[in-house]
Amino acid sequence: MRVRDFSRPTTLNPDRLFGQVAQKLAVAIITGRVKAGELLPNEDDLRSEISVSRTAYREAVKILTAKGLVEARPKSGTRAASRERWNLLDPDVLSWHFEADPNERFIRDLFELRRFVEPSAARLAAQRRTSADIARIEAAYRGMADGAPYAEATIRADMAFHEAIFSAAQNAALQCLASAVIATLQWSLLLKTGDEVAYIESLPDHEHVLLAIIDRDGDLASARMAGLVIDSLNTTLASLGTHYATETGKIMRIKHTK
Repeated sequence: MRVRDFSRPTTLNPDRLFGQVAQKLAVAIITGRVKAGELLPNEDDLRSEISVSRTAYREAVKILTAKGLVEARPKSGTRAASRERWNLLDPDVLSWHFEADPNERFIRDLFELRRFVEPSAARLAAQRRTSADIARIEAAYRGMADGAPYAEATIRADMAFHEAIFSAAQNAALQCLASAVIATLQWSLLLKTGDEVAYIESLPDHEHVLLAIIDRDGDLASARMAGLVIDSLNTTLASLGTHYATETGKIMRIKHTK
C-alpha cells in the first residue's frame, strides 16, 4: 500500500535514492521476504527493481541499522535483525509497516499504546492547558469540521488536534511518545479513506474532548479520549475487512457526552 505521508518530516526523503533503497529493504524485512539473520540483498540484487548506487545503498543500510532493522556481524556481513530489535515507534518504521503489511495484530498493538497514552495526555491537558493551548486545539478541530472528510487539510487538522493536546499536557516524557501516536493516527485515517460516515461521526467525539479540556475536567477528558480511540480502532479494523471488526469483535465503550 503506497500512500502519501502527511506527517512531520522524518529522516528520509522518498525522493532521494537512499530513501527509496531503505524503503525497499525495510519492506522486504518486515514482510519476511528477508528473514531475521539472513543477508540483505546487495546493490546488484536490487538493480532489477530500482537504480542503486553503492553510496545510496550504504547510506540506506546506515539508516536501517540506526532503526534496528539490520545489524552488521563481523565476518558474516549485514543481516536482517530480529523483530525485538526494531524501533517500532520510529515514524519511518511505522510507515514501512503500514506499507508492507497493515495487519490486524500490529494495528491492535498500536491502538493499545494509544489507549494507554492519549487519555493520560488529555487528562493532563485539561489540568494544565493555557489559553494558547485551547486556541490551538479549537483551531485544529475547526479545520476538521470545516473540511471534506479525509482531504489532506482535514487529515492534517486531525493530527494537529492530537498534537496540540500532547503539547498542552506539558510533560516532556509523554511528549516523546507523541510522534508514534500521531503516526498511528495518520495511517489509520489513510486506511479509512472513503468511510465518510466514520469521519463525520467522530467529529462530536473530538468536540467533547475539547469541551472537557476547556472545562478543566481531567477525568471526563480522559474518558472521552479513551472512547474516541476505541471507536477509531473499530472503524480502522472494519476498513481492513477483517473478521475482528464484526460486532462480537468490537471493543465497546461508554459514550460521554454531557
